[in-house]
Amino acid sequence: MGNTNTKVKPIQQDNIKKTTIDNLNTALLEFQKLNVSATKDSKNPHFKSNYASLEAVIQATSQANQFGICFTQDIDFDAESSMVFVRTTLIHAPSGETRTSRTPIRSKDPADPQKMGSGITYAKRYGLQSMLGLPSEDDDGNEASKSTNKPIEITQEPNSF
Repeated sequence: MGNTNTKVKPIQQDNIKKTTIDNLNTALLEFQKLNVSATKDSKNPHFKSNYASLEAVIQATSQANQFGICFTQDIDFDAESSMVFVRTTLIHAPSGETRTSRTPIRSKDPADPQKMGSGITYAKRYGLQSMLGLPSEDDDGNEASKSTNKPIEITQEPNSF
């Protein structure tokens, strides 16, 4: 188990009191308490759906900076499996702690730079969202909760014990 004695250190700078969190887990917890979500600001005409662009995910992620969290995303290659990945690393600047995850890059045609770029963007977007537990806005939630005004029909008798 990790350190259960979490320390939050106040910093005095230019008469402004700031707080720094001393480990990555606590910083992630504080960020997740904000209930930040990425705005679905892009449309996929093929699937007729909305999704959060990489820019929207990065914008939402930037709120983690106030807790000392930043990130890097590098392209990584595994020679053994010949797989290409996006390696997302969360960095907690005050403590130096890091956490890394790899998301595979999928592309129908790796020789086509446009398709490969789309695969990289997709892997960056979902890799970063998963590392921070960052959901997309639920723009479908309102539709799903609307009443259809249709009666509910039960077609099967419940099992009796």
